[in-house]
Formats: sequence, structure tokens, C-alpha cells
Amino acid sequence: MKMKTNRIVPMNEAWAVLKEEKNKNDEEAKKKLIACLKKEGGAASLEDCCKACERPKEECKKLIASMDNVKISPHGDVVLMDGL
Repeated sequence: MKMKTNRIVPMNEAWAVLKEEKNKNDEEAKKKLIACLKKEGGAASLEDCCKACERPKEECKKLIASMDNVKISPHGDVVLMDGL
């Protein structure tokens, strides 16, 4: 008689590890982004922010959208909202 192996559990564990790693990377990128904005006086171009957090433009925009204290102005500048 052949026994079935449960492959769902290892897949779930692998997915959890990947999600945890992504969250760590996102948190590190957020710290770099905020450091860039503070260095530039609270506002910087999207290009400067992309360089600082080492992400392509679209990923950087998604990262900014996930943050409560950083916004993109109508003119395209990235603004740190802390203290405003």
C-alpha cells in the first residue's frame, strides 16, 4: 500500500519563511528611505529614494504606498510626513 505524503505542510513552511524574509527586506528598505528623506531635509525625488532603498521605481512606489509617514506629492516628490 502506497502512503501519501503531505506536501502542503512543507510548502506552507517555505512560504512563511519567504514572507518573513520579504518583511525583513521591506523594513530595511523603509529605514533606508526614511534616512534618505531626513538627509535631504524631509523631501527628495523619487529617483533619489529608489537609489536609497535599492529598488526599482514601481517597487519603491509600492513601498511608499505601504507607509503611513511617507507620501508622494502631486509634483512627484517623496515627502516625510513626520512633524508636519
